[in-house]
Amino acid sequence: MLIIVLSSTFFYILYKNAKETELRDLIKNAVLLVSSDRSGLSKNIESNYELIEDPEFIYTVYTKGSIELERDFLTIKIFLIKYENTHYVLVNQFGISYLVKKKGEFSLHRIVVIGWVMFNLVILGIYIGIVKSFYPLKVLREKIKALKSGNLNVSIDIKNNDEIGFIAKEFNEAINTLKKNEETRKWFLRNIAHELKTPITKGKIAIELLEDEKGKQHFERIFNRLEFLVNQLMTVEKIASKDLKLKFECVDVKKVIENAISLLLSYEKPNVHTVFEETLKINVDVNIFSIAIKNLLDNGLKFSEDGKVEVIVKDKRIYFKNKGSKPPFDKELLFEPFIKETSLKNQTGLGLGLYITKFILDFHNVKIDYTYENGENVFTLDLSQVVC
Repeated sequence: MLIIVLSSTFFYILYKNAKETELRDLIKNAVLLVSSDRSGLSKNIESNYELIEDPEFIYTVYTKGSIELERDFLTIKIFLIKYENTHYVLVNQFGISYLVKKKGEFSLHRIVVIGWVMFNLVILGIYIGIVKSFYPLKVLREKIKALKSGNLNVSIDIKNNDEIGFIAKEFNEAINTLKKNEETRKWFLRNIAHELKTPITKGKIAIELLEDEKGKQHFERIFNRLEFLVNQLMTVEKIASKDLKLKFECVDVKKVIENAISLLLSYEKPNVHTVFEETLKINVDVNIFSIAIKNLLDNGLKFSEDGKVEVIVKDKRIYFKNKGSKPPFDKELLFEPFIKETSLKNQTGLGLGLYITKFILDFHNVKIDYTYENGENVFTLDLSQVVC
């Protein structure tokens, strides 16, 4: 557009100059044609200019035409008149009027117009060619966006024998590699989870035969923890493979939180203090959303200095607060998989709790934020998008 505007300005200046030059030549040659001896005129003037001596036509042009220029000399008076889209020069010499026009149309300024049209057509053709050549990159960008959202069923059908075609080929090969790795990961996680469930189940049956009540409770906690970790692995696998099917229903947020608390170990439940400042109903999958809440409670209990977590519901938000030190890494890393604090409190964790929580909340279109205020870790869930 910039090139077209600049070129149009340039060609307009050329057009004006060409037209003025032609009109000046018309006036000059008209005066020569009228005032000079015909024998002394050049063949160019005679062949290109016509002398009109018809009084009636001269009068018509003078009275009905538009006078664009008027010059008065000692013995000659000159008028440049435009009549019916044709320029005429009226020369009055010694009281006798002559009318002169160019036999052919003015050519120079029309050549400029044709040049302007041709130039813009060339620029437009180049622009279309560039856009067409870059179109495969637009397709590639859309496919990369689809891949970013987790869709591995993408491919690019570009067979250009250039760099773009090479990139498309490499992209398709990379997708195929990712698909193979994804299938391998699914197979590994499902098999390892299945293999772990069997000894856990046998272990839970075996501890029922123990007579020592204290030892029995100790082993129960161990096997419950192992079972929980296996279930987390299975949840991660379902989330990552997009196999997690949600069953949404409108429920009281209090019921969801109570359901999450019920998933905690028995000795942890009294350490969760809930405050409901408003009655709120949300459209969620109760079982899956409860896992996200439970993970936040687990995280708060684990890193709390006093072993307590406070849950507050107000302003269409849920706040999870616990007293403790700030995590030793940026909050952007809190929800990444296998990112964990290497303290004594977190030796048994896999660093998947907040990662799973973030995935579940994203499925529900619920935003989560973390802040550290007055010695407290605060996780906030914005429920405004799921209120029903």
